[in-house]
Amino acid sequence: MYKQIRDDDSGSIGIGAMIVFIALILVAAVASAVIIQTAENLQQNAQSTGDDTQAEIAGKVQVHAAFANDAMGGWDLVFSLAPGSGGILNGAISYQIFCLTGAAGDFGQDTGTFASEAISTLAIHDTTTNEGQFVAKAGSATLAAGTKYVIAIGDTTALVDCTPALVNTAWTNAVSDGAIELYIHVSGGGTTHETLDASGSLSEGDNL
Repeated sequence: MYKQIRDDDSGSIGIGAMIVFIALILVAAVASAVIIQTAENLQQNAQSTGDDTQAEIAGKVQVHAAFANDAMGGWDLVFSLAPGSGGILNGAISYQIFCLTGAAGDFGQDTGTFASEAISTLAIHDTTTNEGQFVAKAGSATLAAGTKYVIAIGDTTALVDCTPALVNTAWTNAVSDGAIELYIHVSGGGTTHETLDASGSLSEGDNL
């Protein structure tokens, strides 16, 4: 008996289609993994940038005013924490002061932390028993947003270079412009820069 053998390629076509289908699934899986990983990285970067920006803007000190005190020996700095700030320990706030002082206009600088100075709340300014001076803030060393504070700077033995009196002397002798450059740094937060003016006639209570 004669048997005729015919070529039938329908099976190979089915295998080819299956291979293409599997390849498409693999490509889609790889593409999905890349997209998901990229989205996660973008989200993490955005979150990190947002946290850094919030710390930079909210975690800083706002200076409202500065007044000469102690017979021009230092000044009272009125400040508050920036809106959105959480509680900040006064030891986490440091400052740097730069100036030209004395009759020769020598370069001066002072540094310190807010923990080393007397801090008062603006609400407890005593005009009777303390001769108009701010009394020391009692209680927690943590400063809170929404409250105005006063800190006496430049009136301790550790800070003798950039007092308003010495800077004013330099201005009087035409060896400086009477400027006091103040930088306030918050650990993990932002930096505030203010220029105080000790030129002109200077007496206790003058606005710097």
